[in-house]
Amino acid sequence: MSMHMNQPLVKFKDLGFAYQDLLFDFGNAQIQPGEIVVLVGPSGAGKSTLMSLLRGEIEPSKGEVYISGALVETKKRRLVLDETRAGWVPQLDDLQSMLTLEENIAYNILRLDDRKKALRIESLKEAMHLSAFSKQKVRTLSGGQRQRVSIAKAMAGNPPVLLMDESLAQLDLRTKSSILLDLKAMVKRDQFSALLVLHDPADALLVADRLWVIQDGKLVQQGAPNDIISNPMNHEIAALFDYVNVVPAELDIPGPWIIEGTDKWIFAHDLPELDAEVIDVMDTPSGSITIYKFEGYRLIQK
Repeated sequence: MSMHMNQPLVKFKDLGFAYQDLLFDFGNAQIQPGEIVVLVGPSGAGKSTLMSLLRGEIEPSKGEVYISGALVETKKRRLVLDETRAGWVPQLDDLQSMLTLEENIAYNILRLDDRKKALRIESLKEAMHLSAFSKQKVRTLSGGQRQRVSIAKAMAGNPPVLLMDESLAQLDLRTKSSILLDLKAMVKRDQFSALLVLHDPADALLVADRLWVIQDGKLVQQGAPNDIISNPMNHEIAALFDYVNVVPAELDIPGPWIIEGTDKWIFAHDLPELDAEVIDVMDTPSGSITIYKFEGYRLIQK
């Protein structure tokens, strides 16, 4: 990396975007070299909009985005997005199925001689555990293997930043976990920055150094995963990570409830055993879940 290692590779200031009656106000944030940040938040909160702003796909209505200290140029200023600045792994891969995985990875490698290009491809194949599939056409690969190729392709030009928008959502748990752990190892080794949108909070907790929580078009909370889980700003954010019970504040129920305006809430795992009607008991891989009916409210206890 050409920048001093203490300088953020991603930085935005007073960033906002307006579209018709939709207003997004993301404020200020940054990502350091070797850091993985995961965007979490409800559907429609603005995660993909922020990704588009960082890529330069759309023009901010206010504020600026910097990658490696350089202002991100939008499509308005460039005909083609600069893929050497931010590697991009879309939700649906854009690989050429009839080409080999090496030919797909090489797509974003510019200004390297043949020997260095071959070394770069081999290094990425090794990092993404693709060497066993050398010279195979992409159409013969599984969904997980294709996503490994997509990540290798996105990083082939050695960009300082990798952006991924729910690209692993269609994969099974074991495949996702394996890819995320390999990606984490590559981020730490090569000291680039990664910003990921992941559908499942468990995936986020597996790899995130920090979380950015998006709610109602705003970046409302930033921090280490454990800090945000132990001190979420509100019950909607808490519910991203586990079952949450929400009842009127005046309802008298035992437990460490958190008051939030006229309501109060509690994580299901913090709800004590209640002297109330049991509607259902379910055994899950992570333990038993009990559903209570308490004064007309359904409460979940884990």
